[in-house]
Amino acid sequence: MADLYIVKATELNVRSSPQIEQSNKITSIPEGHVISKISVAGDGSWWQILTVKDGRTLEGFVASRFLEPAPNRIQAIGWFKEQFRSKIEAEIAGTPFSLDMLTAIALQETYYIWGKLYTKLSVDDVLKFCVGDTLDTPKRSAFPKNKAALLNVDKGREMFKIAREALEAVGTHVEEYKKVADTSPDKFFHGFGIFQLDLQFFQEDPDYFIQKRWYSFDECLSKCTKELKAALKRAYGSGKTALKDEEKVYVAIAYNRGKVEFSRKFKQGYRDDSGKYYGEYIWEYLQLAKSVP
Repeated sequence: MADLYIVKATELNVRSSPQIEQSNKITSIPEGHVISKISVAGDGSWWQILTVKDGRTLEGFVASRFLEPAPNRIQAIGWFKEQFRSKIEAEIAGTPFSLDMLTAIALQETYYIWGKLYTKLSVDDVLKFCVGDTLDTPKRSAFPKNKAALLNVDKGREMFKIAREALEAVGTHVEEYKKVADTSPDKFFHGFGIFQLDLQFFQEDPDYFIQKRWYSFDECLSKCTKELKAALKRAYGSGKTALKDEEKVYVAIAYNRGKVEFSRKFKQGYRDDSGKYYGEYIWEYLQLAKSVP
């Protein structure tokens, strides 16, 4: 797994060799900047590192005493990229999407689950637990609004059983969901997969849910990319071949809420109890993902 650190000095020089010379400075990186440790040089006072600056990946040497372990979320980004980079880059080839954009979406949708599990479980087991969202009417307007709505459609009872069992299973790792499972027998999960495909698509593709295809990263990625392409078209029409960071956020908002209103900037999509919106989180996580090699 990637060994990630952040700079704790005001500024840290990156050099082409593990010693201080006037001619070997490549660049400098600021406090809080993320680096990936490649190896230890000499007596350990210098490390060979990889970092990203101004969109460019750089390799060099830094004095190790000016580094400290990166926070959990940054470490998790490193794990996500290490596990899924090649699959994502192959899937999004020819689209205006990026690895960092998909990373930001995975962070916003399910990090609160997989961020607790990736150091303890296998990748396959982590993916099985990437389910969430128990909101129902009156806070939910999309199908299924509640248990009764789900039971009323073909294969609905089978789906409820799966969604309810998923809630109880995740409750063994996430205390919030354990409380929901213990106190609300009619509650069940509505989002499935690391990128969270919502049960509103159950009647369109019941097999994805019934056959638990969200266990497969490839299946989750395919669904996500398909929905992002649809969101891109809703936001910008056809023919958009490149996206600036701000535009990636707007596409993600359309992915989350079905549409985007540019006049509202990033204050769109799901709003949490702190008052922060989905779009604001995507912007924050996109910049964070871009900082991790």
